[in-house]
Amino acid sequence: MDPRFDEINSLLIHYSQGQFDYKISPSASLDEIDAFITNINMLGEELKVSTISRNYFNNIFDSVSDMVFVLNPAGKISSINNAVKETLLYTEQELEGKLIDEVQNEKTFFFGYLKDRLNKEPLVYLDMQIVSQNKQIIPVNCSCSFLYNPGKEVIGYLLVARDQTKIKKYERSLIESEKKYRNIFESSSDCLFILDVETRFKEINEAGIKLFKYPLAELKKKKIRELIYDQNQRAIIRDELDAKGSVVDYELNFVDAQKNIITCLVSASAMYNDSGEQAGWRGIIKDISEHRKTENLVRKAIVDTQEKERIRIARDIHDSLKQKISGIRFYLGALKNMPGKARKTKFEEVLNKSNLALNDVLSELSAISFNLMPGTLQHFGLRYAINELCHKMEEGSGLKFKVDIDEDFAIADKTIEISLFRIIQEFINNAAKHGKATRINIKVGFDDEEKNILAVLKDNGKGFEIKKPSEYGGMGIINAHSRVESHNGNLKISSQGKKGTAYEIIIPLIKEIK
Repeated sequence: MDPRFDEINSLLIHYSQGQFDYKISPSASLDEIDAFITNINMLGEELKVSTISRNYFNNIFDSVSDMVFVLNPAGKISSINNAVKETLLYTEQELEGKLIDEVQNEKTFFFGYLKDRLNKEPLVYLDMQIVSQNKQIIPVNCSCSFLYNPGKEVIGYLLVARDQTKIKKYERSLIESEKKYRNIFESSSDCLFILDVETRFKEINEAGIKLFKYPLAELKKKKIRELIYDQNQRAIIRDELDAKGSVVDYELNFVDAQKNIITCLVSASAMYNDSGEQAGWRGIIKDISEHRKTENLVRKAIVDTQEKERIRIARDIHDSLKQKISGIRFYLGALKNMPGKARKTKFEEVLNKSNLALNDVLSELSAISFNLMPGTLQHFGLRYAINELCHKMEEGSGLKFKVDIDEDFAIADKTIEISLFRIIQEFINNAAKHGKATRINIKVGFDDEEKNILAVLKDNGKGFEIKKPSEYGGMGIINAHSRVESHNGNLKISSQGKKGTAYEIIIPLIKEIK
């Protein structure tokens, strides 16, 4: 017998086991047996393709979230997907062969009604109630159609049932999500907006309407670039969005309906529809005009303070040091021009006067140097520098001080010590000059958990009216706020007429890393 028949037999066994990758190579004779082998190889290819297609279909069939019933021509269930098993709690064996009428709640001639409808319409939609194995009634919306074989003959029916309770839950979830989104959208203190593809306003919240001061109907006619003040900025922001599809905290100047210029930070990103096409833009506009005004005021205060300090130093040098040095030069010049005998007589007197004047010069230089940066602060820390400052002020002004600082008080960050010293120095000067105070209490230390530096300054002066930091007329108070905030701290000021002024300073403590 031809050995090729054994190969054919082995190949058919592989095919029966679903192993369709096996093949037989025809012999060189190319006779009838080889032709038969070629046909069997082609059969294997067809079986492989049809099996892959069937598996592909089964995967789709079981992944559909709706319940799918395949009915034979008599209306009996021949196949179901996983959604039917999970929803109705039946196995495929338990439902196979049952009439579709047996799983619906009414127990009427449902299939007969369905068949009559399908004879008139290619696709039928209807509502029904299905009963699960645990007797739960599930309302469903169905779509039904014929099943055909390749010869266009009806071989059964396809019924897809969508659980309406899930739809209602989903709809409720969408409604709740929409409510939450709408609440966030409307309650935001920043301008939230949605633009169409042409950058016209589709939606804008109440904060945006207040920001631009246009009626909503008028804003919806405008493109956002029409509200940008500078034409160069319009071009730059357009290029940024085109290149990156988004911008984050981009500073722009807008102009409102009343021609006011508003400095804002803008963040925006592209929106896309389900097809992946751009559907518009969404974003947020944060008004930082007041913040910029405060920053500018602080900068001005710093510059003014620096300028005043330069003027004060120049005045101290001119009014005091220059006069004393000029006096010394006068004494020495007069001595030089005296005749020998008179010079000898006046030498001791001129020398004493010059020495006294030089001592005064040194004292003045020491005072100026202390005001610029106390050496005590640099070398011995804040406690010694404050005590030295208070001692000097007591001698010169008659103020009485109560200083409460622990002997072991120390701050690793010297910039904090300098800021606190300058605030205390300014507080004392204001208390003496403007508040007409006679007594000042100073307490500096840490809180109970040693996480913050606490400083409390109080005077018994005449006080003043409390305003917002941005409205203070005194540069000293603005500088104090600026210094404290630069260390992420907080300055609280309290003052009452004829009852004095108090500062409460809290600065987070950054411990030195060893």
